[in-house]
Amino acid sequence: MRKKPQQQRAKLIVENILEAALYCIAHEGLSHLTTPKIAERSGVSVGSIYQYFENKEQIVEELLLRKAEQLGLMLKQIVAEQEQAKIQEIIPLTIQFGFETLKADHGFFIEILKSWHSYSNSEASQILEKHFFEVGMYLFNRYYRDWDFETLKNRSFVIINSTLFTMMRYVSSNSFLIEEQYLKRELTVMVLAYLNAEVIGLK
Repeated sequence: MRKKPQQQRAKLIVENILEAALYCIAHEGLSHLTTPKIAERSGVSVGSIYQYFENKEQIVEELLLRKAEQLGLMLKQIVAEQEQAKIQEIIPLTIQFGFETLKADHGFFIEILKSWHSYSNSEASQILEKHFFEVGMYLFNRYYRDWDFETLKNRSFVIINSTLFTMMRYVSSNSFLIEEQYLKRELTVMVLAYLNAEVIGLK
């Protein structure tokens, strides 16, 4: 951001700008987003928007940062609340959460995913990866205490990235023949099978 809001009124202005940007992206697409459209939707003048953001790209980046942090904290809360659950129950629960999140806010994330190449190395992406990796390390360490740190780290990385990539590809495209309910089931089977797989003949 160009300028961090300090007073309550300024914070409210920034919130209105971000909410308007989210609405425009979800309903018209990221490629059609413009600062005048954000101004019209938010009721904030273009000049006032530029007091806080250099351009529309910076608005999207700030929006993604906040969404990434919110998403990560929600996932951590879900996992923490399932302290007595079995791993076979938690995996489908987190996968369901992932699909619901990607489709939330009238499809905001779906529109972002269509241009994910522009944001895959962004700060928001790094925040998401950090949260997901921490959840994976915590969760798998809870159920697989015999794993050494390298195994825990490597399997967390593979599971999180392969599952996320599949989900992101699926929700951002309508060309797949598999139904969502079956994809969720197959992802659960894949993750559980990999978690319990023995490493054979690999050095």
